[in-house]
Amino acid sequence: MRKLVALFFAFFSGIYVIFGWVPDPVFLVDEAVALAIFVKSMAVLGIDVRRFLPFIGRKAKPISRPGGQVVDV
Repeated sequence: MRKLVALFFAFFSGIYVIFGWVPDPVFLVDEAVALAIFVKSMAVLGIDVRRFLPFIGRKAKPISRPGGQVVDV
Protein backbone atom coordinates (compact mmCIF):
# COMPACT_ATOMS: atom_id res chain seq x y z
CA MET A 1 0.00 0.00 0.00
CA ARG A 2 2.88 2.35 0.80
CA LYS A 3 4.43 1.82 -2.62
CA LEU A 4 1.10 2.42 -4.31
CA VAL A 5 0.76 5.79 -2.59
CA ALA A 6 4.39 6.61 -3.45
CA LEU A 7 3.74 5.69 -7.08
CA PHE A 8 0.69 7.98 -7.10
CA PHE A 9 2.69 10.90 -5.69
CA ALA A 10 5.63 10.22 -8.01
CA PHE A 11 3.41 10.21 -11.08
CA PHE A 12 1.46 13.38 -10.32
CA SER A 13 4.40 15.36 -8.94
CA GLY A 14 6.47 14.36 -11.98
CA ILE A 15 3.73 15.57 -14.31
CA TYR A 16 3.52 18.80 -12.31
CA VAL A 17 7.30 19.32 -12.54
CA ILE A 18 7.30 18.72 -16.30
CA PHE A 19 4.29 20.93 -17.03
CA GLY A 20 4.99 23.51 -14.31
CA TRP A 21 5.15 26.33 -16.83
CA VAL A 22 1.41 25.98 -17.41
CA PRO A 23 -0.65 28.23 -15.09
CA ASP A 24 -0.77 26.57 -11.69
CA PRO A 25 -3.90 24.56 -10.97
CA VAL A 26 -2.80 24.25 -7.34
CA PHE A 27 -1.41 27.59 -6.26
CA LEU A 28 0.02 26.32 -2.94
CA VAL A 29 2.38 23.83 -4.62
CA ASP A 30 5.18 25.22 -6.73
CA GLU A 31 7.71 23.34 -8.82
CA ALA A 32 10.30 23.05 -6.03
CA VAL A 33 7.82 21.37 -3.69
CA ALA A 34 6.68 19.07 -6.48
CA LEU A 35 10.31 18.15 -7.19
CA ALA A 36 10.94 17.38 -3.51
CA ILE A 37 7.82 15.19 -3.41
CA PHE A 38 8.98 13.44 -6.58
CA VAL A 39 12.47 12.74 -5.22
CA LYS A 40 11.17 11.41 -1.89
CA SER A 41 8.50 9.23 -3.48
CA MET A 42 11.00 7.78 -5.96
CA ALA A 43 13.32 7.00 -3.02
CA VAL A 44 10.48 5.05 -1.39
CA LEU A 45 10.09 3.12 -4.63
CA GLY A 46 13.82 2.30 -4.56
CA ILE A 47 15.05 4.61 -7.32
CA ASP A 48 17.66 7.24 -6.41
CA VAL A 49 17.16 10.26 -8.67
CA ARG A 50 19.32 12.54 -6.51
CA ARG A 51 22.38 11.54 -8.53
CA PHE A 52 20.88 13.34 -11.55
CA LEU A 53 20.10 16.50 -9.55
CA PRO A 54 23.35 18.05 -8.29
CA PHE A 55 21.62 20.83 -6.35
CA ILE A 56 19.86 18.39 -4.02
CA GLY A 57 22.31 17.57 -1.24
CA ARG A 58 23.09 14.13 0.03
CA LYS A 59 23.28 13.21 3.66
CA ALA A 60 26.78 13.65 5.01
CA LYS A 61 28.59 10.62 6.33
CA PRO A 62 29.08 10.68 10.08
CA ILE A 63 32.53 11.64 11.27
CA SER A 64 34.41 8.60 12.47
CA ARG A 65 36.13 9.09 15.78
CA PRO A 66 39.30 7.21 16.60
CA GLY A 67 38.92 4.51 19.20
CA GLY A 68 40.52 4.69 22.59
CA GLN A 69 40.55 7.15 25.44
CA VAL A 70 41.13 10.85 24.71
CA VAL A 71 42.53 13.06 27.44
CA ASP A 72 42.54 16.82 26.91
CA VAL A 73 44.97 18.71 29.14
